[in-house]
Parts: sequence; structure tokens; C-alpha cells
Amino acid sequence: MSNIKELISFSKPLSILYVEDDIAIRDNYAKVFKEVFGSVELAGDGKEGWDKYQSTHYDIVITDINMPVMNGIEMIKLIVEKNPQQTITVTSAHDEAQYLLQLIDLGVEKFLIKPIDFQKLIAILLSICKRLTESREYREYQEHIEKENLHTAELLKELQKKNDLLEKTIHKLNRNENVNIALLEGIGKAKEFTARELSFYTPKIPTQSAQEFVDTFIGDIDTFNDRLEHIEESFELVIHQKLIEPTPQNIEEVSKVFCDYSYNIHSLHRFANLSEALSNFGTTLRQVHNPNLLKEMKGFLFGIAHSLHTWRHAILVDKSAEDIHFLDNSIICDCMQTESMLVGSFDENSDKDDVDGLFFDQA
Repeated sequence: MSNIKELISFSKPLSILYVEDDIAIRDNYAKVFKEVFGSVELAGDGKEGWDKYQSTHYDIVITDINMPVMNGIEMIKLIVEKNPQQTITVTSAHDEAQYLLQLIDLGVEKFLIKPIDFQKLIAILLSICKRLTESREYREYQEHIEKENLHTAELLKELQKKNDLLEKTIHKLNRNENVNIALLEGIGKAKEFTARELSFYTPKIPTQSAQEFVDTFIGDIDTFNDRLEHIEESFELVIHQKLIEPTPQNIEEVSKVFCDYSYNIHSLHRFANLSEALSNFGTTLRQVHNPNLLKEMKGFLFGIAHSLHTWRHAILVDKSAEDIHFLDNSIICDCMQTESMLVGSFDENSDKDDVDGLFFDQA
């Protein structure tokens, strides 16, 4: 039974160039293609096909081999030189099998022997169109993520300005047991830090390079790296998807990935402060009273996740960090600052304008 209905569901947004010198065959299959694809172009030989290809993008190219003026192989060579990723299917007679290895080397992935079996043609097109659709959706998703990252980068620049101001303030303060610090202008509520909390910002830990740390580590460092990498892979998806609709269950899942990361780096023994900060941050997420606020602040969560990736890569993968604690202060500061903005500073009626007013100076 034909899968043509399923094919149409994938193929309608796509375009095809069909190159065939036999007019009867070309016209016959052109009728089928016009029912299936959103855009169909026809050519009677390789030169005509190449001329059209140079000025138009086609998702799929289907071509015969033996044609006048320019044959299919010559045309395919030109197409592949221009676009190595082009999807190409070749139709050939039984006596043209000697060309198959050459075509495979050129990247041709599908072959149809004449006379073309209609059901096989539909099956091949369905396979191709599914893959092209999935690839397009993946590219669109990546573009969306890139836009989100650009937006996040802008937010992080603003936050970094606040961080710089905060750190300058901290260095001027006496290290008393209790110190009141106003984290951001406009919050209007001071947060009391203990001396122990302040030690997060200025840890008194001897400097050790990433290479020295890995060389002296007792255990399987690759296993730890794999675990952390696996958690990082879920960061982007969980933060992006779960905070679209920040229900208590979804917030719990976001909290869990930060707590899981904390648990694993605690096993490395040299990162107790960083582990505790991440654990506290994960716990804080569960206590947020205004889920919409967390939705607005997902850019800050992306920033912490990105910093953790940079931290892991420089220590456990590249081993390029001259000091294994080179990012500890920054990540811990980001966690604590974000906690302060999430907990106790807003009520359930807070809206987006309130959030923006707290994070950034108003014009």
C-alpha cells in the first residue's frame, strides 16, 4: 500500500529538481512530484539542470545518467563541488551499473533502476524527506538556542557589571562575623552574610594546576568527567523546556540537575565550597514562591550552566587551567546572587517589569 499520504506530510515544504531527457518519463513523474512537493523544476539534460541549480536552492535532486549535452555524472560533480551536502538520487538502466561506484564516491545515496517501481520511489522519497525535515527542525532549534544564548549573554553582561561592583564592595568590608551587604541596587533589602559565606568569595585554597590535580587524583577521573558531561547535556534541555511552564514538578527537575552536579563534584574532594553553593542553589529553586519569576530568570540559570561547562572542560578535559579554582568565585557568586533575587524579594504579584527593574538600571 502506498505511503504517499505520509510522504506528503513531510515533502510539501520541500523543493525538487528532476533531470530526465526522456520526455514521456519526465512528464509522467513530473505529475507525481507536483502532487507531492511544494516546488518542482524540470530539466531535459545535465546542462539545463546545472544552469537551474546555480540560481535556485533545491532540497532534492533526482537525475538520469545518460543524457545529451551534459550527462548526469558531470552535472553531479558540479553540484557536489558547489554543495557537498546536496541530497541526490540517481535513476539508471540495468546496463549502467559500472557507474555506481563512481556515483557512491560522489556522495549519491539512493539509486532507482529503470523502469522505476512506483512504490520503491515513494519509499525512497519518504526516507529522504523525513531526514531532511528532521535536519531542518534541528537547525531551527539550534538557531533558536543561539538567539537565546545571545539574549542570555546580554543579561550576563549586565549581571557582570553588578558582580564587579559587588566584589569591590566586599573587598572594602571588614571580615566580621556578620556583615550586611546590599547585593543589587533596587532590591531594597539587605542580605546578611556570615563570615563562612563570605569565604566563598575569597577561598584560602593553595593554587594547583588542572594537570597536577588530574595527575595526583586517586580514582578514575574519566568516569567523573563522563558523569558531569552527561548532566551538562541535560542542563540546556531541562532549563529551556521545563521553565516554559514552571510547575512545581518541572521546577523540581531543574533543581535536581543542579543538585546532581553538586553531588558529583563533591566526590572530587577539592571543590567543597563550589559543591555546597550548587546544592544550596538547587534547594533554593524548590522554594521559589513565584514560578513566573523563575521563568523570567532562566537566562541566569543558563549562565551558571555555561560556566560549569567551561569549568569542567578547562580542568578535566583540556587540563589547561593554571588554577583549578579559577572559576569557583564567579560561579558561587552567580549562585548566591541569583538566590537572593529569587527568595524573599518578590511576592506572588510580581511581574516582568518588576523583575527588569530589579536587575537593570531603568532609562
